[in-house]
Amino acid sequence: MNFKYGILKNILVIIFLLLIQKTFIKILSLSSLNISPDFVIIMLIYIGAREGKITGSVYGFLTGLLADFLSGTFIGLSAISYTIAAFLAGFFNTENEKFLTKYLFLVTVFACSFAGNFIYFWIYFQGTPITFPEVLVKYVLTSSAYTTIVSLVYVIFPRKRRIERSFLGEA
Repeated sequence: MNFKYGILKNILVIIFLLLIQKTFIKILSLSSLNISPDFVIIMLIYIGAREGKITGSVYGFLTGLLADFLSGTFIGLSAISYTIAAFLAGFFNTENEKFLTKYLFLVTVFACSFAGNFIYFWIYFQGTPITFPEVLVKYVLTSSAYTTIVSLVYVIFPRKRRIERSFLGEA
């Protein structure tokens, strides 16, 4: 029962984040380049680092396809970039979940979102006059950095497990 509850919870959170990202993200966009944080990729990286490469890849692919259908652009582009980011996050999966704690999570988010954004923007800007270094600096690095900054929320606020332990006197 707990396994099904975890899957249902992940799906509901992802759908909620997708809806927020597709509707309210313009409020958080920076500059004329529309650099915005990717809330969904943060959750996918969390799932990949917690559950492993295969589970992360499945969540990443299905979420990416849903995001592509919602946005109506390049069907499969978000799917491949989210799949790669979540798969790479699976390499940070350890028994003690050390990559889900504090600042190691920020490193994980930056590395995986960089890889996902690299694939996404590299394919997205194929055939345009924008050069590769411009894509790398203007889009990949800035989007990854902004997403990492937003993921500070996860680091700053305590997780449920830590809160429960503090009430039990185990913290």
